[in-house]
Amino acid sequence: MTITVRSAAKINLTLDITGKRPDGYHDLRSVMQTIDLCEIVTLSQNDSGNITISCDKAGIPCDDSNVAVKCARAFFKAAGINPTGLHIDIVKNIPVQAGLAGGSADGAAVLQGLNELYGFPLTKEILYKTGASVGADIPFCLMGGTALAEGIGEKLTPLPDIPDCFFVVVKPPVGISTAHAYGAVDRTDYKSSPSTDNMLAGLDDINLIAARLYNDFEEALDIPEIKALTDSLKMYDGCLGACMSGSGSAVFAVFDDENKASLCVNEMKKLYPFAVCVKPLPRISSSKS
Repeated sequence: MTITVRSAAKINLTLDITGKRPDGYHDLRSVMQTIDLCEIVTLSQNDSGNITISCDKAGIPCDDSNVAVKCARAFFKAAGINPTGLHIDIVKNIPVQAGLAGGSADGAAVLQGLNELYGFPLTKEILYKTGASVGADIPFCLMGGTALAEGIGEKLTPLPDIPDCFFVVVKPPVGISTAHAYGAVDRTDYKSSPSTDNMLAGLDDINLIAARLYNDFEEALDIPEIKALTDSLKMYDGCLGACMSGSGSAVFAVFDDENKASLCVNEMKKLYPFAVCVKPLPRISSSKS
């Protein structure tokens, strides 16, 4: 049997790194939002006895190091299933090293797809826990919509959908590894920031959302290319605010007018290798608990 699942990218409306834990992970508070920039993940059962993976983009690891493969193995272990064989194919649309959770979204799609393919052996709670064992962003990618993420990102509180709007997402040529981004934060003094609480108090107003965007990584990294891109986006007619997403390097700008957002994208495409106009997605609903 074969099943195809769309895996959606995310952006961080806020991202506060509150400290480093003894186990090396970092505590955070973040308001996350899924967007309709999606990859296509196809799962095909076979009799090979192996879990294999392919991708239409060069440079993506197609071996056991891929998060999608790790999630498949974690699913079969949690469900107590000995698979006869599985092939994972990814049509990739989310840029890497962008802070958009492309790999985590693919992993979440694998968990979601396999759970459906095998008759929902895992409850939603166990599925989230299984995802968290592979990557901190995976539970949110399973949930989707708007949510407050705490802990290392695995503690999720669903939030109401934000107002209709448009995000212009641009990735500059520079890429940032998550390890490098956290290293930059570790060299700063952790501080208590009100940005996430302020965002939570204004999620029903797109102007307040845009005015309260914040990212600790952006502050700590202080990369000239990202600052220049952010400043440039803020100059476009109709831009309500702009901020880097996650550990970077993608930057997103908020618009409430689709035409103005589209004009911005057209100009950004002349300057940067990746620029799209997307919308927020609501939380993923499921009849299975």
